[in-house]
Amino acid sequence: MKLTLACAVIVAAMTLEAATVLAVRPDVCEHQRAQYPKVWNDVSREKAIFDCISHYSGALRIKIGDTDGAQRTLMSIVPLTHEGKGVLSEDPSQGVYRIWLDEEQFNRLKTGKYFATIVRKQDSCWIRGDLNGGSIFFLDNAPSTPDGPGAGAFYNKSPRFSAFKGDAYTCEAIK
Repeated sequence: MKLTLACAVIVAAMTLEAATVLAVRPDVCEHQRAQYPKVWNDVSREKAIFDCISHYSGALRIKIGDTDGAQRTLMSIVPLTHEGKGVLSEDPSQGVYRIWLDEEQFNRLKTGKYFATIVRKQDSCWIRGDLNGGSIFFLDNAPSTPDGPGAGAFYNKSPRFSAFKGDAYTCEAIK
């Protein structure tokens, strides 16, 4: 009986300790959101660096915003809409994705060669590995030589293309 009671006390103490370690601040989502601009979809002051086109999913613009005191730079992915005659315009009302990049990530993004990150929506709340609506953005804009005549980069044995939300994109730097 004493051994059973001792085991129960030990199990209860371990459970309580585990629950304490796994506890999340009640305001964790608000704290994460506060790290980003108050008006989430306002990308008007950001600089466009790439336009990306997908055969199936439309177009996106990759923009960079302010750099903070710790040398982190804000990156945004903004949906584009066609206005006719090949003209694309930003449509942030469709939902902007954002993430802060450290200096090394920012430099890789600028060169457009093999850059990947996870971006978040306005209502994302990342807790213990749950990315809650986040999406992977991958950019590989390095020059590619087709394997044969008429073969685009997508069909090479070693393809170079970009991807977002499961779709392939071709991106071009904005000068």
